[in-house]
Amino acid sequence: MLETIIIFVFDWIETSSVVQTMYLSALTKDKEPYFRDCQTSNFYYQTVQVNVDITGFYSFSSKSSFDTYSYIYKDNFNPLNPLNNLLSEDDNSCNDKQFKLIIELYTNITYILVVTTYYPAKTGQFSILVFGPNNVKLNRISKYL
Repeated sequence: MLETIIIFVFDWIETSSVVQTMYLSALTKDKEPYFRDCQTSNFYYQTVQVNVDITGFYSFSSKSSFDTYSYIYKDNFNPLNPLNNLLSEDDNSCNDKQFKLIIELYTNITYILVVTTYYPAKTGQFSILVFGPNNVKLNRISKYL
Protein backbone atom coordinates (compact mmCIF):
# COMPACT_ATOMS: atom_id res chain seq x y z
CA MET A 1 0.00 0.00 0.00
CA LEU A 2 1.37 3.39 -1.00
CA GLU A 3 1.44 5.90 1.86
CA THR A 4 3.61 8.98 1.85
CA ILE A 5 3.58 12.29 3.65
CA ILE A 6 5.47 15.20 2.09
CA ILE A 7 5.67 18.67 3.61
CA PHE A 8 6.35 21.88 1.68
CA VAL A 9 6.42 25.52 2.87
CA PHE A 10 5.34 28.29 0.51
CA ASP A 11 5.68 32.03 1.22
CA TRP A 12 2.59 33.82 -0.09
CA ILE A 13 3.10 37.23 1.42
CA GLU A 14 6.26 38.65 2.96
CA THR A 15 5.00 38.21 6.54
CA SER A 16 3.03 34.98 6.32
CA SER A 17 3.51 31.45 5.10
CA VAL A 18 1.25 28.52 4.39
CA VAL A 19 2.30 24.95 4.97
CA GLN A 20 1.25 22.18 2.61
CA THR A 21 1.07 18.56 3.66
CA MET A 22 0.46 15.81 1.09
CA TYR A 23 -0.90 12.36 1.88
CA LEU A 24 -0.90 9.58 -0.75
CA SER A 25 -2.83 6.33 -0.39
CA ALA A 26 -5.55 4.17 -1.95
CA LEU A 27 -9.04 2.92 -1.26
CA THR A 28 -9.04 -0.86 -1.41
CA LYS A 29 -11.38 -3.75 -0.74
CA ASP A 30 -9.37 -4.84 2.33
CA LYS A 31 -11.93 -3.33 4.73
CA GLU A 32 -15.57 -3.92 5.29
CA PRO A 33 -17.55 -1.27 3.40
CA TYR A 34 -19.97 0.94 5.29
CA PHE A 35 -23.26 2.79 4.84
CA ARG A 36 -21.96 6.22 3.85
CA ASP A 37 -25.36 7.87 3.68
CA CYS A 38 -27.10 5.56 6.19
CA GLN A 39 -29.03 4.01 3.29
CA THR A 40 -26.63 2.69 0.64
CA SER A 41 -23.98 0.13 1.54
CA ASN A 42 -20.76 -0.94 -0.14
CA PHE A 43 -18.72 2.27 0.18
CA TYR A 44 -15.00 1.69 0.65
CA TYR A 45 -13.28 4.20 2.86
CA GLN A 46 -10.09 5.13 4.64
CA THR A 47 -9.78 6.78 8.04
CA VAL A 48 -6.94 9.21 8.74
CA GLN A 49 -6.19 10.64 12.17
CA VAL A 50 -5.53 14.39 12.01
CA ASN A 51 -3.70 16.41 14.66
CA VAL A 52 -2.44 20.00 14.53
CA ASP A 53 0.14 21.88 16.61
CA ILE A 54 -1.36 25.30 15.89
CA THR A 55 -5.07 26.19 16.07
CA GLY A 56 -6.29 27.69 12.80
CA PHE A 57 -8.13 27.16 9.55
CA TYR A 58 -7.01 24.24 7.42
CA SER A 59 -8.02 23.27 3.89
CA PHE A 60 -8.22 19.58 2.87
CA SER A 61 -8.63 18.75 -0.83
CA SER A 62 -8.41 15.54 -2.84
CA LYS A 63 -7.03 14.46 -6.17
CA SER A 64 -7.98 11.13 -7.75
CA SER A 65 -9.43 9.52 -10.86
CA PHE A 66 -12.78 8.90 -9.12
CA ASP A 67 -15.42 11.11 -7.48
CA THR A 68 -14.26 11.58 -3.86
CA TYR A 69 -16.31 12.40 -0.79
CA SER A 70 -15.01 13.35 2.65
CA TYR A 71 -16.12 13.70 6.23
CA ILE A 72 -14.30 15.06 9.26
CA TYR A 73 -15.15 13.98 12.80
CA LYS A 74 -14.16 15.16 16.25
CA ASP A 75 -12.63 12.51 18.57
CA ASN A 76 -13.78 9.36 16.78
CA PHE A 77 -15.62 7.85 13.85
CA ASN A 78 -18.09 4.97 14.06
CA PRO A 79 -18.82 3.40 10.64
CA LEU A 80 -22.03 1.95 12.09
CA ASN A 81 -23.23 5.45 13.02
CA PRO A 82 -21.61 7.88 10.52
CA LEU A 83 -23.57 10.91 11.76
CA ASN A 84 -22.16 10.74 15.32
CA ASN A 85 -19.40 13.35 15.97
CA LEU A 86 -19.61 14.64 12.38
CA LEU A 87 -18.23 18.19 12.00
CA SER A 88 -18.26 18.70 8.25
CA GLU A 89 -18.52 16.90 4.92
CA ASP A 90 -17.94 17.74 1.27
CA ASP A 91 -18.40 16.24 -2.15
CA ASN A 92 -17.56 18.51 -5.08
CA SER A 93 -16.12 21.82 -3.85
CA CYS A 94 -13.01 21.28 -6.00
CA ASN A 95 -12.83 20.73 -9.73
CA ASP A 96 -13.19 17.26 -11.27
CA LYS A 97 -15.58 15.96 -8.59
CA GLN A 98 -13.06 16.26 -5.75
CA PHE A 99 -13.75 17.26 -2.16
CA LYS A 100 -12.52 20.36 -0.37
CA LEU A 101 -13.04 20.92 3.34
CA ILE A 102 -12.12 24.19 5.03
CA ILE A 103 -12.38 23.89 8.78
CA GLU A 104 -10.95 25.40 11.95
CA LEU A 105 -8.96 22.80 13.87
CA TYR A 106 -7.77 23.08 17.46
CA THR A 107 -4.69 21.74 19.20
CA ASN A 108 -5.08 18.83 21.64
CA ILE A 109 -8.11 17.49 19.77
CA THR A 110 -8.04 14.41 17.59
CA TYR A 111 -9.90 14.62 14.30
CA ILE A 112 -10.74 11.76 11.96
CA LEU A 113 -10.82 12.42 8.22
CA VAL A 114 -12.79 9.82 6.29
CA VAL A 115 -12.08 9.56 2.57
CA THR A 116 -14.60 7.65 0.48
CA THR A 117 -16.38 7.87 -2.87
CA TYR A 118 -19.60 9.35 -4.11
CA TYR A 119 -20.56 6.10 -5.83
CA PRO A 120 -20.46 2.70 -4.10
CA ALA A 121 -17.89 -0.04 -4.78
CA LYS A 122 -15.19 2.29 -6.16
CA THR A 123 -11.50 1.84 -5.33
CA GLY A 124 -8.24 3.43 -6.42
CA GLN A 125 -5.40 5.77 -5.52
CA PHE A 126 -5.96 9.25 -4.13
CA SER A 127 -4.02 12.11 -2.59
CA ILE A 128 -4.96 14.69 0.00
CA LEU A 129 -3.45 18.17 0.08
CA VAL A 130 -3.68 20.10 3.33
CA PHE A 131 -2.95 23.83 3.59
CA GLY A 132 -2.82 25.66 6.89
CA PRO A 133 -0.77 27.72 9.33
CA ASN A 134 1.43 24.73 10.26
CA ASN A 135 2.09 21.18 9.17
CA VAL A 136 -0.56 18.60 9.95
CA LYS A 137 0.05 15.14 11.37
CA LEU A 138 -1.80 12.58 9.25
CA ASN A 139 -1.78 8.94 10.33
CA ARG A 140 -3.77 6.22 8.67
CA ILE A 141 -5.96 4.28 11.04
CA SER A 142 -5.66 0.72 9.81
CA LYS A 143 -8.78 -0.66 11.45
CA TYR A 144 -11.73 1.15 12.96
CA LEU A 145 -13.94 -0.76 15.41
